[in-house]
Amino acid sequence: MSLSTTEAVRAVFENAVQAYLQKSLRTSEDWDRFNGIQREIDARKMQEQAAFKREVSERIAEAKQVILREEYGVALDRPLPPWAHKQSNAEELEHKARNRVQVDHTRRIKAIERDGSDAFVELAAEIRARDAPARESSLTQSFEQSRSGPKRI
Repeated sequence: MSLSTTEAVRAVFENAVQAYLQKSLRTSEDWDRFNGIQREIDARKMQEQAAFKREVSERIAEAKQVILREEYGVALDRPLPPWAHKQSNAEELEHKARNRVQVDHTRRIKAIERDGSDAFVELAAEIRARDAPARESSLTQSFEQSRSGPKRI
């Protein structure tokens, strides 16, 4: 399966955030949160996959009903002219329903991945904010040392 440009950019961004985040994890609490986020994402994905496999026939039947209501609901409000007959094709209906169910499942998986990515970005921001005062003080010391010139012995 080839990725669209947007999906490819998102995948590269998520990998970069995780790589940056893993480099900045210093405490055991940071690692615990990182691993907790990863476990939650994996669990939610597995739960959605299992629900999809378990309920696929019900979801398809429900999608068929929605499609039929959408297609014939207009006909009930405004009857078709006598010469315009709308025929239902069972194969086409099945294909549309399967397609809708698959698209819905893909959206759910992507939403889970987005939630995980947002959680990783939030964790990285918290770590950056926590480490910022220490970095600023070390930069200030370096700057002060450079302004004072070389040390004389």
